[in-house]
Amino acid sequence: MLAGWELALGLGMVFLGSVVLGTLGFGMGMVAMPFLLLILMPQDAVVIVNALIVLTTGLTLLQTWRHVRLRESWPFVAAGLPPIPLAVYLLDAANPVTLRLVIVGLILALGVMSLFQIRLPGARRPWAAPVCGFTTTLLVATLGVGGPLGGLYSIEQDWPRDRIRGTMALYFFLAAGLAMALYAFAGLVPPATAQNIGILAVAVVLGAGVAAVISRRMSSQVFRYAVLAVTIGGSASLLTREALRLLNAG
Repeated sequence: MLAGWELALGLGMVFLGSVVLGTLGFGMGMVAMPFLLLILMPQDAVVIVNALIVLTTGLTLLQTWRHVRLRESWPFVAAGLPPIPLAVYLLDAANPVTLRLVIVGLILALGVMSLFQIRLPGARRPWAAPVCGFTTTLLVATLGVGGPLGGLYSIEQDWPRDRIRGTMALYFFLAAGLAMALYAFAGLVPPATAQNIGILAVAVVLGAGVAAVISRRMSSQVFRYAVLAVTIGGSASLLTREALRLLNAG
């Protein structure tokens, strides 16, 4: 179970991640995962992030459910459920070192896409909703990151901010909820991980409250750059640590 400076780091990054997720509708893993990987094994970090996504998106749905338009978004939402069993299998079978490096690489790639506001090609084509829905869940349930892909899809639809928040909250609540059930069935939620989830949930509740306040007040541009600074900084530090570890092992 987390304690001392590791607990303080975990609480701080989960708090920030829940603020990001509650405000934008995605991004918990982008912010929290680089730092959780410094103090936890990759499989444990992925499971914890998905559990906290369920809690954060549930709280967000209480605020935004009136803005969800299922007639427009159901292909995207529904496509997020089928890849969950495959994602759980991949997470259980993955080598921890490889998994950690893949996670960091994906975070950095998504960070660069967001930094330069790279658009998602074909996002309004009929096939984009199921493809983005399937791929986003596969990434998030396997690696704990990938939400910005779904976020880019929703932004390209020109939905209002609250509709994006509500739709993404529903999507992640269902997908991460199913993932948690299968993680438990596969034995990926040992007692220590369950205890860490319970402790870090405090930061999620606080972060969701802050997100409800700032989602309508803070400049989205300033917020986006602040999140990117934390995300890329955390990823770079983790990547440096892994490179040094590999050099020492060699």
